[in-house]
Amino acid sequence: MEHEPTPVPGETRDWTFVMREGCPECGWRQWPDVESLRAAWSAAAAAWPGIVTAPGAATRPKPTVWSPLEYGVHARDMIRLLGYRLEAMVSRHDPEFNNWDGDLANVVRRDWATDPRALAADVELAARQTDSVLRSLVPEQLERRGHRTDGAPFSVLTLWQYMDHDIEHHVWDVTGARVQP
Repeated sequence: MEHEPTPVPGETRDWTFVMREGCPECGWRQWPDVESLRAAWSAAAAAWPGIVTAPGAATRPKPTVWSPLEYGVHARDMIRLLGYRLEAMVSRHDPEFNNWDGDLANVVRRDWATDPRALAADVELAARQTDSVLRSLVPEQLERRGHRTDGAPFSVLTLWQYMDHDIEHHVWDVTGARVQP
């Protein structure tokens, strides 16, 4: 994208509702077990390098809707955050996490100008690093707790599911298709 695009309106919904109700937009529901969740998360993370390097990935479908490239930067951020936050949850008692403002990050960093090939490599690296954290988890750690500054509580398992929804949902945003693990 050659010029600075119109800022995307900030997200105002509290997406934690998907943990109770599923997602009416993309059809996501909580996975029934850890292995299904791991497979879905891995498939969603693996989709992003191809999405961000596809022809036209830097083009916004509408002026106030992120391009696939911008969604890919956000997905990379969510993959990284999942790893960092899970490490904190298993090593500290009830850590608190700042709310992440992806819309603000997009503007400050100029995500629309990100190099697609570098982003694809970043997504792959973030996915490998976070997958290492996920594979190190033992069943007793899945109930460890943490919370966001807005008070939203998470266990290791529910944070993983929440972040899985985020990256799966954005695959759906840009492709119109659900992730198939």
